[in-house]
Amino acid sequence: MMKKRNVTKKIALVAMAALMALGMAACGKKDKDDSDKASVSSSTTVSQEKQNNGSSVSNEEKSSAEDDGHDWPFMGESFGKKYVVETYKKCEDLSDWGNYADFQLAGTTMYIKYPVLIPTGDNRIAYQGDGTVVMVVPMSGSISDSISGLESILQVAIDNPDSPRSPIFMMVSHFGVHTDGFVDMAIDSSTTETVGQYECCKYTGTAKYKIDTEFNPDEHSVQFVAYATYAKCNNAPFYWLVFDETKDQTMGSALADYAKKMGYTIVEDSE
Repeated sequence: MMKKRNVTKKIALVAMAALMALGMAACGKKDKDDSDKASVSSSTTVSQEKQNNGSSVSNEEKSSAEDDGHDWPFMGESFGKKYVVETYKKCEDLSDWGNYADFQLAGTTMYIKYPVLIPTGDNRIAYQGDGTVVMVVPMSGSISDSISGLESILQVAIDNPDSPRSPIFMMVSHFGVHTDGFVDMAIDSSTTETVGQYECCKYTGTAKYKIDTEFNPDEHSVQFVAYATYAKCNNAPFYWLVFDETKDQTMGSALADYAKKMGYTIVEDSE
């Protein structure tokens, strides 16, 4: 009887050992499967991150390539429509500064930004709302024959007050100067300066004018800063000028800032 019990006990022990071995094997397989799944998931995430990063870099490279070779604003075209593409690699970003308006210069369309407000209609003069007044004037016709060089452009315009290309003509037309009044403009200084893509002549000076009233003439003396240059596509001259029209002449520091920034924004469309 004792011998039979010992045999039974041995069988039970063997069975228990077998069950434990199977359980350990199953646990080991589960741990390995979980580890493999985690490894696959991690690899997938890393792969996705690499793919995403690669896509981002490609987009940045593509964006950079769009203005490759351009340091300043230039003409772009999409779906048959032309537009100004603004890029500023050699000065502060002026994309959010000012507003573009166009003007014609010897068969070429030119674009330039005004500090705040653009002219209405076909006018080339705009009051900016802060006490400054901006003119952009293409030089053409017989008046251009008198220009002897870069520095002479504005002086020639001043010396021909009856020409629509003269700042004096435009002041008489827009500043309320009547036939009984007068306008006198004088350039105090001039110097050559590179602004954006253009070799320019910068001028500073004073304009005096009188508005006749019934009993008392209203006299004004205002500062101005101007630039003149030639278009690259056809060598046609043009200038832009900023007046300080405030009573106490408080916009002096803004004049040079506005005028120079305008020069950075010039774009030519010669087609």
